[in-house]
Amino acid sequence: MTTLDRYRARLAHGDNLERTSFFSDAVFAIAMTLLVIELHLPESIDAGFDAALLTLVPGYLTFVLSFVVVGMIWMSHHRKFSAIVRYDQGLLRLNLLMLLFVASLPLPTAILGTHGDQVGAVVVYALTIAAIGFLLTGIWLYAWHRGLLADGVDEALFRMVLVQSFPIPGFFLLSVPVALLAGPNAAQLSWLLAIPASALLPRIYGRRTEAWAA
Repeated sequence: MTTLDRYRARLAHGDNLERTSFFSDAVFAIAMTLLVIELHLPESIDAGFDAALLTLVPGYLTFVLSFVVVGMIWMSHHRKFSAIVRYDQGLLRLNLLMLLFVASLPLPTAILGTHGDQVGAVVVYALTIAAIGFLLTGIWLYAWHRGLLADGVDEALFRMVLVQSFPIPGFFLLSVPVALLAGPNAAQLSWLLAIPASALLPRIYGRRTEAWAA
């Protein structure tokens, strides 16, 4: 056995994912905390304190949106990594790439909060959320095809989780042409559909699967 073979056998893969999960949780937590950093009163409040507070409303709403969406993505990450019980270098690299976009999210969030009426701000934000969601879906697909999932995860359960993974990144990706064609406000309204869709779509899929099986 060559040194490279021994490296791959001993260090390049394994079944201890605690460090990966802890590191991922830390990145999510820090990114979600940093979302609020850009929220602060203007240095000058000559127009009055109440008026100054009103200027924070768009940024705060953007913060809430990002917190909810990233929170749902973190929950999806948590569920997936409760079923992923082994790792290899490809899985770790995909997870790091996803965390890169998670850590970057405070920037497009700040841009959206300040320039939410601009198409470019909406497009950058939507593409960032879509990248996070689809990379997490890619992690699930990779883990399935590489045999990294727990033995109890059969094809039906794999497909159910896969269906649950698509609504949020899918709606945000579709909002890009909406922003280009109908404007930023229409695109931002379309984002509101992603949250109920992520809850309803797996239920609809599950019922239809049961009906087909019957």
